Amino acid sequence: MYVACQQGAVAGLKTALCEPNGPFRLAYSARGLLTLKTQLSVPHWSRALPEHPLIRSRGVVLGKVEGTESARMLAQILESTKSLDWQVCHVWQRDMADPGWNGFEPGGTPLAWLVAEQFRSLVQDARPVIANRPSFDSEAHRVDTQALDPKLDRILEIIIDEPNRWWIATKRAQQNYDFWPGGIPEFPIPELVLSRAYMKIAEAFAWGNLQIRPGEKIVEIGSSPGGACQWLLDQGASVTGIDPAEMDPRIVKHPNFTHWQSRSLQLKRKLFRPFRILVCDANVAPKYTLDTVEGIVAYPTTNLRALVLTIKLPEWQTSNSIPEFLERVRSWGYADVAARQLGHNRREVCVIAKNRLAVAASD
Repeated sequence: MYVACQQGAVAGLKTALCEPNGPFRLAYSARGLLTLKTQLSVPHWSRALPEHPLIRSRGVVLGKVEGTESARMLAQILESTKSLDWQVCHVWQRDMADPGWNGFEPGGTPLAWLVAEQFRSLVQDARPVIANRPSFDSEAHRVDTQALDPKLDRILEIIIDEPNRWWIATKRAQQNYDFWPGGIPEFPIPELVLSRAYMKIAEAFAWGNLQIRPGEKIVEIGSSPGGACQWLLDQGASVTGIDPAEMDPRIVKHPNFTHWQSRSLQLKRKLFRPFRILVCDANVAPKYTLDTVEGIVAYPTTNLRALVLTIKLPEWQTSNSIPEFLERVRSWGYADVAARQLGHNRREVCVIAKNRLAVAASD
């Protein structure tokens, strides 16, 4: 078994997944990548994959290949997997740095793209001798979760640990992020991005499978300088940003943007009645975030269909409290509540709540 995560989450995942707390023993550890052993028999297409909010990707390890020539390494992979009825192949590289460090962002890399193209050609040439092989799907990473084909769920993975050391794994996709190489969706990014919040909010909506209706009213707490607002506006939303700090002038000038230059606690709760989605990415302690949002959600005229909350982790051990955070959000009446450390998150997790069961006010 393997799990991929952010570097800072490694220690916490070791504790959560390995004996005596979990069924695994550590086999190998690198930056953001763990391989695990278990005494249990795990089939190639097992659905019993590890679950944890800090896990970005997971699968069943078949082995590793080492060498200095990619052609020979790929030939070994093709030979060792030719009897497997995989449907999609993902090639991805583990993170070499933390998100945002010196401009680094997770996702596709030139080396992974090159290896994927080489393997595609090799598979096409070998097609006559490979049984049950649909076409190599390089589009499985697409961010449009509605377009993903759930029938193409048997995924072969080539994980680039180091340029000369790759792991081979399989997974049976069960969550939408299983269809993304390394658990990272790809989406168009404009040349000008006001802040990293642009990538975080795009990934959050993709993971949460949240669709924005044309002109839908969305409010963001902690909006400065405007990265998340930029993405929301690009999707056609009507956005109100709440932040005592200045917003980027390019956002302020947008006809569908309104800036409430204030702290959210200073605003009357009845002002939140028109909004249908609330986004919060404030650099404060988890309790402060949850107290603030609860005060808005619990107000009788509030009618929010979804919440997208960034919960900062003052230290990595705070991740142990994620179940308590989720239970509190559920108590507000939302049926679907989940947490995930997004690929573009730093020491924080994203919590999404949908499908509120009881709403005091209607449109």
